[in-house]
Amino acid sequence: MISVPIGKPSFFTVHLVFVLLTILFCFPGSVSASAEEAAALFKWKSSFLNPDNPLLTSWILQQNSSPCSWYGVSCIKGSVNRLNLSDSNIISTLYDFPFSSLPNLEYVDMAVNEFSGSIPPQIGNLSKLIYLDLQGGALSNEIPREIGFLKNLQTLHLNGNYLNGSIPEEIGQLRFLNDLALAANNLDGPFPASFGNLKNLSYLYVYDNQLSGPIPPELGNFDNLVEVYMDRNQLSGHIPSTLGNLIKLEVLYLFSNYLSGSIPSEIGNLTSLNALSLFKNNLTGSIPPSLGNLRNLTLLHLYANQLSGSIPKELGNLMLLDDLELSNNLLIGSVPVTLGNLSNLKYLYLLHNQLSGPIPQELGNLTKLVAMIMAENQFSDQLPEGQCQGGVLQNLTVNENMLADVGCRLLFDWNIKTD
Repeated sequence: MISVPIGKPSFFTVHLVFVLLTILFCFPGSVSASAEEAAALFKWKSSFLNPDNPLLTSWILQQNSSPCSWYGVSCIKGSVNRLNLSDSNIISTLYDFPFSSLPNLEYVDMAVNEFSGSIPPQIGNLSKLIYLDLQGGALSNEIPREIGFLKNLQTLHLNGNYLNGSIPEEIGQLRFLNDLALAANNLDGPFPASFGNLKNLSYLYVYDNQLSGPIPPELGNFDNLVEVYMDRNQLSGHIPSTLGNLIKLEVLYLFSNYLSGSIPSEIGNLTSLNALSLFKNNLTGSIPPSLGNLRNLTLLHLYANQLSGSIPKELGNLMLLDDLELSNNLLIGSVPVTLGNLSNLKYLYLLHNQLSGPIPQELGNLTKLVAMIMAENQFSDQLPEGQCQGGVLQNLTVNENMLADVGCRLLFDWNIKTD
């Protein structure tokens, strides 16, 4: 028999005992809490229509088991604080989700799964939640008012579901919200009056719904806004001039609504803007020359409105512009020669206006132009010589004008359309 001498305990042993005692005294409930959370999550998994999901094979309940090593689960001090189950092929509802059993949950990403049914009101129990992503599912019915209890929430993604009803008034209680995505649902009604409280918003996605009423003028107080997508709704009234305060704004999409009145000249203050799309509304008046201040703009879509007056020569200042579409309006006068400065332009659509005079020779300098659609106007004289030099131009449409015989017809006999 080998005898082992008994001496003083080593420093390592003492330190290990100290750490274990610290855990037990400082976090006496951590082990039991972890086991309770594991049981709650396992019970929820058992309600799935596909509980044998191969991604969740680690979700096994054992004596004193901890969920902290399970797929998609992260913990702090032995308690679940993150669930990242996005795109995990879960087929279920949220009715059995353990809202009351995960008191430290801060982050939930369950996007792109097949969750159906309503969002339960018990979601308001997740008082520490900072991030909630349930996009890309089949959730239906109204957004519960209890969403307003999530007062620490910074990101809320419910887009791409079948949610209906109005945006609840209680959403205005989410004063730390930075990113709100409710797009591609069946939401209707106006923005709630409390919406103006969300002054920390940077990203607003509510496109492809049935929202009605005016754009809240309070939106102009959201100093941190970077992207606004409100397109494909039933919004009406004027574009608030207060939007001109949003100096950080990079994208403003308001197309396919029922907006009326003129384009506010204050839009020209949005010097960070790179995409402005207002097409398919009922906008009237002239195109404000102040749009020429938007030097970072790459896309300008104003087509399918009732805009009148001439094309402002200031648009020639938009040197980064690659897509300019002004078709189907009531524009008159000549095309400004300054458009020949737009060396990055790929798409120029002026179809169906009342533009007249010669097409400027300067447009022949636009060597990156892929499509130039000028049909159904009153243009006269000849096409710019540069347009007859081939290049990357694929679609040249100038029919229903008063142009002389197009000398470059043979170069474009596969795509040119003239009278």
